[in-house]
Amino acid sequence: MRVTRIYYPGHINKDETLTLPATASHHLIRVLRYRKNAVVTLFNGEGGEYSAALLDENPTATKLGIQQYIDIHRESPLKIKLFQGISRGDHMDTTIQKTTELGITEIVPVICQRSARTTRDRIDKKLGRWRQIAISACEQSGRNRLPVVHEAATFDQAISHDTSACKLVLDPAATDSIKVIAQQAGPVSVLCGPEGGLSGREIEAACKAGFRRITFGPRILRTETAGPSIVTALQLFWGDMG
Repeated sequence: MRVTRIYYPGHINKDETLTLPATASHHLIRVLRYRKNAVVTLFNGEGGEYSAALLDENPTATKLGIQQYIDIHRESPLKIKLFQGISRGDHMDTTIQKTTELGITEIVPVICQRSARTTRDRIDKKLGRWRQIAISACEQSGRNRLPVVHEAATFDQAISHDTSACKLVLDPAATDSIKVIAQQAGPVSVLCGPEGGLSGREIEAACKAGFRRITFGPRILRTETAGPSIVTALQLFWGDMG
C-alpha cells in the first residue's frame, strides 16, 4: 500500500510531535480516512523525508509523532528553469503541475504579448494557487524539494536577468532541434509562449538576450503540452530520466 506524503512547512526533528495545518488534517482524516497509528511520510522541502504516525484523529489539527529520518533524494542533477508565458484558465495549472512532477527547478510566469488579458492584481492572486499546485505535485511524485515558483515578470524583465549556461526558446519556425545542442552540465532555461505563441518581437528580443531558437518537431503543441514536453526531453538527454 502506498504511503501518503504530506508537505509540512516548518522544521522537522526525529522523536518530536508536530501538528498538521487544518487543510492537511482535513484531507488526511476526512478525505483519506486515516486513523490513529497509521503511518505517513512528511517532507519540508529541505531534502530527505520523515516517517510519522498519527497520534489522534483530529480533522482540524492532527498530531503526528515523528519516527525516523529517511535520507533519500530524488532531485535531477540538471537544473531547469521554465519561463512560461501566462496562459488561460487551467492551462497554467497543468503546466506547473506536470513540470513539477518531471523535476523542474524554477518556474517564472511571464506576461507576454499574447497572454490572456488580465490585471496584475489578479495574476498576483494566482501565485498562491500556483505554489500550492507545485506542493501537491511534489507530494504525489515523491519529490522532497519544492520548485521555486517566482512572482510573475514582464517579458523584458524575465529574459534580461537570466544567467543560465544554456538558454532555449521554443519557436516552430526554428531549424535547430535539441538534438544538435551540446550536452549541458550547467543550468538550462527554456522560454515557452502562451496560447498563440511568442510574437516575432519577443522571439527577436529573446535571441538578443542569448536565447537559442529551437524547434520541437513538425507538430504545433498546445502551451500546456509544450512546457512538460521540453522538460521531459531535457531530462532524457541530460537529466535523470530514461
